[in-house]
This record gives sequence, structure tokens and C-alpha cells, in this order.
Amino acid sequence: MAYAPIFHELHSDLFLALCRIINAIASGERMTRTDILQQLPNLDWGSLERANELIDTIFLFQPDGTAELFLNKAIAPRATTVEVSWLRAMLEDPGAAFLLSADLREKLLQKLAAIPEWPREIWQIVQEQGDDRTALQARLATIWQALREKHQLAYANRDSRGNLHEGICSPCRLEYDAVANRFYLIIWQEEEARAIKMRVASLESVQCLDAPIPAGTEEAFQQFLASRRQSVTLRIERRNNAVERCFMMFASYDKEASYDEETDTYTIQLYYYDFDRHEILQQILSLGAAATVLAPADMREAIIERLQAAWHSMGNVSVNKEG
Repeated sequence: MAYAPIFHELHSDLFLALCRIINAIASGERMTRTDILQQLPNLDWGSLERANELIDTIFLFQPDGTAELFLNKAIAPRATTVEVSWLRAMLEDPGAAFLLSADLREKLLQKLAAIPEWPREIWQIVQEQGDDRTALQARLATIWQALREKHQLAYANRDSRGNLHEGICSPCRLEYDAVANRFYLIIWQEEEARAIKMRVASLESVQCLDAPIPAGTEEAFQQFLASRRQSVTLRIERRNNAVERCFMMFASYDKEASYDEETDTYTIQLYYYDFDRHEILQQILSLGAAATVLAPADMREAIIERLQAAWHSMGNVSVNKEG
């Protein structure tokens, strides 16, 4: 689970930083020149002179060093043309219908009628077949409602082994894997004091209840995440597009990577939570012999066990066919 603002690279870091500073001061926060300098992005000013010149054109300073605004008013967020074009495309996408009510969607589309359409023809979608997003709209809308209103869910989920699990839970996150084109619901089970991740497509029923999510659930969830963060280190060889596939598959995870020119291999360290372990294992296996697990040992052993089980299964199939 890695989070990043949409289109963050299309904005000016300096502009956004100044907006944050101005809005903080407008809301009553006391800031000095030093505070402002510390919050400006790491730019190659050459010297502090240029940075101070910029600060002096935007802020006034009281005798005690506190910054004030020429006009004591916050700056409203401004969207770029690219962002509003993306918004129109999202509103027109039936797979995203669950995010907004039909009335609000129609009003927004009317407001955006003059906005240029998103240039879909220049984009190539590279993802697995995954979920039928249109078929999941009712389930997604219910989950989204529960998250918005902070209400609990009653659910029935059938796992990969065919076992049915039913219960009442507190929803924590609705996650979308853009590469796999799959939706996941992450819930908090208070009785077991743990988080569980399940595919939305595997939910046979889901209902938003009147009962609110208990106080302290988010804090407990965050503590759980902090204590369950794990990592795996892989060496990836350049064959069968393994490098490209690896970076695409693990795009949603926090990671660090380095390249060894002598061996022409990549070393990648991925960070994940224990409820992502099964998914991580499957993705590593899909890379085949081009991927080697360097650490930890238990992850390497889990990969070996699955390969041996697959090998024995293939052997049994061959024996049965011969018999």
C-alpha cells in the first residue's frame, strides 16, 4: 500500500509549498522566516538571497519576527487543465460510477462540458484482465458508503479455497491495484485484533449497517500496520521482460532499487504488510527463474515449498496420464 497524490508531478513544488505556508498563516499558525525557509522545497537557489527576496514579496514580518500576509486570506485550490480533463474522463467512466451519486455526477459533467476530453487514443492500457468493474458497482458503492459514513459492514466472503466467511467488520481501506485491475477491501477484525484483506470480487454479499465504526479503530489499524511492515529483497535478471514486469507488478508497493552494471541485474527491496504476503508470493513466482529471493530466509523457503508442490503435482499428473 503506497499512497501518492494524483498528478503531483504536474504541479510546481514551490507553488504548492507557498500555498501551504500561506494557508497555514491565514488559519492562525505563527511562522518565522526560518520556518518558511525550512518548508520551501529543496531548490537550487544558489544562495539564500533569492529565496529571501521571494519571501519578502509575499510576506510581511512583525518586529517579533512573525510572518503576516498582505491579504489575510487563504488560497483556494486550483486545478490544472489536465486534472479537470481527467475528472471529466473519470465521471464518464462507468467503472467509477460508485464514487459519486448520479445527480452529482450529472451536475459536474454539465459544468465540465466545455473542458477538452481526455486524449484516450494516446494512452495504452497495460494491465491484467482482473475484475469486471461494472459488475462490482453495487458492492463497491456499499463499501464506499460505509467508509464515507464510518459505518460497519456485514459481509460474506468466499476465500480462494472455497470456504465461506461471514461476519461484521469495520472497513479501513478500499484498495485498487491498477496493474492487476482488482479491488480489495481491507477490514479490521476487533475480536482478532488484526487486519484482513479480501478481494471485492469474492464477496458474495455486503451490507452497510447503521452501527458506527468503534472509536479507536483507525488508531488500532495504524498500530497494526506499523508492527507488521515487512520486506523482501529480490535479484532480477534481464530476461523474459522480467525487469519491466517486476516494476509494473510492484508499482503500488514502497520499494528501493539498484542496478549492478557488472552482472546486469537489479536488486529490489519491497516493503509490504503481512496481509499482502500471499499476493507477493504469487507475483514473485510469476517472474520465474529471472527472480531470486535474497532475503528473508522464510520468504525464500516459502517460494521453494510452492515450487516443490507444483513439481510434485505435475509429476502426479504425468503418472496418472501414463496409467
